[in-house]
Amino acid sequence: MQSDERNECNECNERIERNQRNQPQFSMSRADEQRLRSLPWHVPLSEWPEHGVVPLAIRRGESRHPVIFVERDSVRYAIKETTPHMAAREIHNLREIEFRGIPTLSACGTVAVHDPPIVLEAPETGVAPQLVSGDRGYTVTHLAERVIPQALLFRLPFSRKSKERLLGAIAVLMVELHEHGVYWGDPSLANVLIRIDGRQILAIMSDAETAELFSGSIEEGLRAQDLESFHESMIWQAEDLRIERGMEEEDELLEERDYRYFQRRYTWLRREHARLHTTLSIPTFIQMERFLNNLNRLGFSLLSVNELVLSSFVSVLPGWHVNRIQELLGIQIPRKHARRFYNMILGHQAIMREKLGREVSIQEAARDWYEHYHLPTVLLLRQTLTSNQDPYEAYFAIMRHKWKMSEQAGHEVPLDEATLDWAMLQAEKGTLGTFDPAAIASWWRDRKSAAQALEPPMIEKEKLAPLLPKEEQLLIQLPTPQLEEKLQEKLDADT
Repeated sequence: MQSDERNECNECNERIERNQRNQPQFSMSRADEQRLRSLPWHVPLSEWPEHGVVPLAIRRGESRHPVIFVERDSVRYAIKETTPHMAAREIHNLREIEFRGIPTLSACGTVAVHDPPIVLEAPETGVAPQLVSGDRGYTVTHLAERVIPQALLFRLPFSRKSKERLLGAIAVLMVELHEHGVYWGDPSLANVLIRIDGRQILAIMSDAETAELFSGSIEEGLRAQDLESFHESMIWQAEDLRIERGMEEEDELLEERDYRYFQRRYTWLRREHARLHTTLSIPTFIQMERFLNNLNRLGFSLLSVNELVLSSFVSVLPGWHVNRIQELLGIQIPRKHARRFYNMILGHQAIMREKLGREVSIQEAARDWYEHYHLPTVLLLRQTLTSNQDPYEAYFAIMRHKWKMSEQAGHEVPLDEATLDWAMLQAEKGTLGTFDPAAIASWWRDRKSAAQALEPPMIEKEKLAPLLPKEEQLLIQLPTPQLEEKLQEKLDADT
């Protein structure tokens, strides 16, 4: 009897131990754990949709690991499946790189799930089976906001200017990594996120599995290895892009001279970094004041065209265009911009008339213009412009750029592609600016991520409000996740 009781007790203990082994082990803040605990960690990431998980519809680039984007209690996460060891290593690297003031993914923590070993192949008689650990690890990061999906980024025409701006931003990131003691190990376009803030392009490191950390700037040999690895990655990335776009074999999107430009930019930035660090000392109050003023300037602080009526529009009274737009759309456009704005509606009316083969009223054209062009553009401006940019001038420039791109392509270029291409061409080539970006970002490391610290002040909602009728001005007040969702709905409706 006692023996049976002991056996039952042992079985019970084994069952408890087995259940404990299968429970996910969280290594993150309590708040994040509470949001994520209900996810189906007991199955591989690829099976999550079958268990009721609805991934966020976010376009992304390729990854050698399964990745999913989810939202829990209005917080958005990126979850990557790997091994427990590599998950812990990457989160450690991300946190240390972030601490050094370099833009990278914002680490949340890890989840480890222990499963029985997996048999690699059926063993022969008398031969021990080959086993591999069945344990899974998950790298959990906060979803990077306002980055350009690679699926969209690589659809753009790779002009000389746009390639230089893209490669210049990545060169800034690589110099910052090397000068602050980080050997990347796996640099490539696929492992970089791109964000455009007004006239600045920011490259964000998105994969730190292979990174190695040092106390000082890294040695020449490791620099050369990272540069050569990036060179090799450009070759296969260019081939993937060529195949995806259905281009001929002789066509090259990324050429050898593009890599030589990247090398030159890296060398120049490295000299600039050394210069900044030899002139950063602030021994006097006057120099300190000048330093703070320069920071403030950067945005930081330490603390109708129907033929029958065409002739009647030759001469109008001042304010006529303002009133006409108000009547049509309920928008109060400043007088100096109203004529150009109204002319775009007239141009759209003419295009609709030709396309539909019938007369189109100015009211119908204005409403169609608003739904398919105007409103999506205003929402894109909310994501793109900084506080020192004129929303009206940007609006007209984007429209001109879209028409020019469409004419060159022979078909209508989507609005988001045109806006992104325009923003990229406005951006300065990769520079360090007045101060080392990593030094600026590190001052905020206890309160915000490096990417957030380096984000210039975005355009005030109040500047964009007059571009929308009162009943729709709430759209530009939406938090970033809801704004992106609403914008994607508008863009998808036009495709």
